[in-house]
Amino acid sequence: MKVTDGVYAYPWTNMMENNCNTYVLQGQGGLILVDPGLKRHVPALIEQVRKDGLNPDDIGFVMVTHAHPDHLDGAAWFMDRPVKMTMHKDEERFLESTGKEFFRMFGLEQPSYRIDVYTDEGDFSAAGIALKVLLTPGHSPGSVCLYWPEKETLITGDVVFCGSIGRTDFPGGSSPTLKKSIEAIAQLDAAYLLPGHNEIIEGKAEIKNNFDFIKRAFFSYL
Repeated sequence: MKVTDGVYAYPWTNMMENNCNTYVLQGQGGLILVDPGLKRHVPALIEQVRKDGLNPDDIGFVMVTHAHPDHLDGAAWFMDRPVKMTMHKDEERFLESTGKEFFRMFGLEQPSYRIDVYTDEGDFSAAGIALKVLLTPGHSPGSVCLYWPEKETLITGDVVFCGSIGRTDFPGGSSPTLKKSIEAIAQLDAAYLLPGHNEIIEGKAEIKNNFDFIKRAFFSYL
C-alpha cells in the first residue's frame, strides 16, 4: 500500500498474515525494508511488495527498529540474500543476553541474524535515502525510530501507536525512559506516523493530537 511517494506500508491485519507493520522505503539506489515480521510470513510480504510495482530484488537494507520476535524473526529469511542488516548496538547487547529468554517466552528460538551496519543515533544514508535515526529506548533498550525528513515520515516501531504506547513490562523495558523517548519524537515535523502496530496516522494535526492524547492518557502512569 502506497502511503506517499517512496513510502509503502504493509500493515498487520491478523495473525494469519503477519504480526507487525512492515514498511518499505524507495530511494534512487534501491529499497529499505523496515521490520520484516515473522519469517514464515515473509514470502507473502514479498508478494505484496511485488504487487505494488516494486522489485523485491532491489531490497538492499533490512532495518529492525527493535529485536522483539514479531519484528526481527523475518530477518532470517534474508540471511542468504545480498542485503545489509542494521540494528542499534544497545539492542544487540539486549538480544545476546536477556533477549534470548524473551524469545523463549513466545515459544521461539532466537533467529539467525547478522548486523552489517549499526544504526547509531544521527544521520543514516542508504539506498539514496537520507534518514535520521533516533535512539528511543523504553519498550526495548536499543529501540530506534526512523525519520525521513524529505517525506515528513516517522517510523516509530513500538514506541507509540495510534492511541497507545509500547509496553514496558517486557524484559529491558522502562516506563520513565519510554516517556522521554515519546517526548523527543513528538517534536519532529511529521505528516505521516508509521507505527509498528495499529493504524497509520496521516496529517500533522492528527499526529499532534495523537501525541497530546498519549501524554494525557499515559504519562501519569509512566
